[in-house]
Amino acid sequence: MLSIIELPRTISKLKYEEAELFKRFFDVKRTTGRLVIPDEMKPWVKKTFGNIHRVENKEIIKVFNKLTFETAVFNELRAKRPIEAKSYESDNDVKEALNKSVGGPFCTPLRMTPSDTFGRIKGKYCVSASNVAKYDGLHGLIIFNKHNPLDFNEKELRDYFKSAMNWFKKAYKNNKKAAYPFLLWNCLWRSAASIIHGHFQLVIGEGAHYAEAEYYNKIRKEYYKKYAQDYFSDLYYAHEIIGLGMRRKGLRIFTSIVPRKDKEVTLIYDKFKFDNSFVKAVYKVTRSLVKDFGVMSFNLGIILPPLNKDEEWKGFPIIARIVDRGNLSNKTTDIGGMELYARTNIIGTDPYKVFEKIKSYF
Repeated sequence: MLSIIELPRTISKLKYEEAELFKRFFDVKRTTGRLVIPDEMKPWVKKTFGNIHRVENKEIIKVFNKLTFETAVFNELRAKRPIEAKSYESDNDVKEALNKSVGGPFCTPLRMTPSDTFGRIKGKYCVSASNVAKYDGLHGLIIFNKHNPLDFNEKELRDYFKSAMNWFKKAYKNNKKAAYPFLLWNCLWRSAASIIHGHFQLVIGEGAHYAEAEYYNKIRKEYYKKYAQDYFSDLYYAHEIIGLGMRRKGLRIFTSIVPRKDKEVTLIYDKFKFDNSFVKAVYKVTRSLVKDFGVMSFNLGIILPPLNKDEEWKGFPIIARIVDRGNLSNKTTDIGGMELYARTNIIGTDPYKVFEKIKSYF
């Protein structure tokens, strides 16, 4: 299996045209981190990492997206660690937290949550509500019938997304200035979910899209002007040629070499709808992360093109990104000064290991 640590070698084997496309996006550098381990420390190092020389001379890969300035750093020791999948069902602390939170306001949403001024969207397995702590004028929720956010099947997920799209359409009909939709799913507390009960958050902005979407649209238009090619198609292809992308039923799915955090998977869809193909893909990705990697807390963010069919956004796809937020029992956060102030993401998981598992579901 390929490895992120071997990325320079993988790039060297590309055809000329492929290499040129890849280098249009990414700059990849390899460096070696050297140190000297005292004799007293060597037994612990050998027990923990197995190879003292590898610890004293570790390979580090830095990947820089020259167009977006996204940066990721991969350490050989981190990347080569085996991934242990631990189910939330075997974690007593998680089970206790889930059980203790039963009976909260989201368990009886019709009585204990407010509705939007245009009413509620009622699905078979969910219902909408209006967010009390709004960060935009139209900020709603899709509250799952099931309390445990990790307990969902494809049919339920399809209903959640269908209800979300209905909410966006109804919100836009209620306020035609609000045309810029974004969906997020913060699953459990490591992802910043303040309420354990499963729910999506839906926001729809006025006047302009949210900053990430505006940024991508600007880059997309500049890229087309310079290369007469679609930015997202080429970004995907840059991952496919190094063994990290697959196409399935109109979807392009890849594990990024400049992820925001660990185990990030990106889905790009040219259709403006949450249809069966899209939902099935999201379901397979989330199931793999939960089952194969022991992911218990994650963020899913979905940028959608404007509802007003603004010509400036013509051809802009749906972009979904899902990322692991770490073990629920960890007392340290997964984001530090490097991520906040150096715009450099320190990544502990090899994207190739993630892609290998994800691909097996398709």
